[in-house]
Amino acid sequence: MSQIKICPECREEYQPHIIKCVHCGTILVPPEEIKDEKKELTSEEIMKFDNVVLENPVAVREGDSGWIREIFIVLVKADIPCAISQDDGCGKGCCGDKSMLLVSEKDMEKAHEKIEEYCMKKYPELKTSNEMISKGKCPACGSPVETGAVECPDCGLILLIIEKEKK
Repeated sequence: MSQIKICPECREEYQPHIIKCVHCGTILVPPEEIKDEKKELTSEEIMKFDNVVLENPVAVREGDSGWIREIFIVLVKADIPCAISQDDGCGKGCCGDKSMLLVSEKDMEKAHEKIEEYCMKKYPELKTSNEMISKGKCPACGSPVETGAVECPDCGLILLIIEKEKK
C-alpha cells in the first residue's frame, strides 16, 4: 500500500492521512490512480486557437489568471473557440489584475456546460451542495431554505451571490 497521496491537479505529495490538497482543494489519491493526462495544451491545440476571432464575444468567467487559464484549457480541449482577455487593474495596487475567458455568444451555453462539468469533477462537494439546495436544504447545516433564498436563515451561509450592475 502506498505511503503517500498525490493531488491529481497540482501533483503535490501528502501524507496518507491528508484528504484534500491545501492548494486547490482536490481530493487526494494514491499515486497509482494518477492518470498520465497532460494538463497543458499540445502545440496543435495552441495553433488551432492562436488567432481565434470570436463572434459577439462574451465573458463566461472572470477571475485570477491561474483559474482562467485552467478553464481555458478545458474549453480548448472541448473544441470550443475561446480567448483570454487581461485587465491590468488601476495600476495603484488596490485593484488586482483581472482575467476574463471569452467565447462567442453562440458557444456560451456549451462553454458553461463544460465548465460546470469540470467544476463538478474537480470539486465533488459541489454536486452534494447543489443536490441539497435543490431539495430546499442548506448545504452547511441542513436547515430548510426557501427557493431563491440568498442566505440560510439559521447558519447565515450565502446561497446566492447577487452581483450589482456596474455603472
